[in-house]
Amino acid sequence: MDENDIAAEHLRAELRLRRFSGLRMAIDAALGGGVVTVHDLVVTRLDTGAEVLRTKADIGDPHHLLGQVELDLETRTTAEFLREWNAT
Repeated sequence: MDENDIAAEHLRAELRLRRFSGLRMAIDAALGGGVVTVHDLVVTRLDTGAEVLRTKADIGDPHHLLGQVELDLETRTTAEFLREWNAT
């Protein structure tokens, strides 16, 4: 992976459902549902599928966060993206 290439050539972002224990889901249901954050934002390498970033998508609309990350992937180099998002 060349760090000077556009990040989207090597990385992709997606929302993934988070796995919860039965107890946590029961608490969420008791509170009316929708209280527990259900998505993580995950950035993976296209060549290996390895995760380089996983974060809770719990502030605001998770789809908005995904859009921001996708824009950064399209407009930043791989090195810039990894540095900006503190990814490995």
